[in-house]
Amino acid sequence: MPDRHEADGYRFSFVSRTSWKAKRLHRGQLIDVVPVTWTRAHRYAERRIEVWYRDPAELEARRRDPAPFVVAVAEAKDWSVFPLAFKQFNAVFEVAATGKQLSGISIEAQVLRRLRAGVTS
Repeated sequence: MPDRHEADGYRFSFVSRTSWKAKRLHRGQLIDVVPVTWTRAHRYAERRIEVWYRDPAELEARRRDPAPFVVAVAEAKDWSVFPLAFKQFNAVFEVAATGKQLSGISIEAQVLRRLRAGVTS
């Protein structure tokens, strides 16, 4: 089964082979570049998700910024093998940083809503 680079009506293309970000496209048009997080990072009952950043300055800026942003949620091929290898995208969420830093490379975000291409709410 080939890796699935689509979710919720959007198509995704990783910025680079080792990137933690992906280009989000709809109908062939680039919308933005979004962080990619893992399905296991989503605490569904609490509507919270962990978002990772390689750049400490970007992490700190996003942690402090109250503006909503978009994340793509991916599933790993095998959760027991590190580093994790991408299997497929599962969802696209609009989130907002809670201001809480979870690790030296990650922040917590509140899930505001699931995004679907062509659907406004």
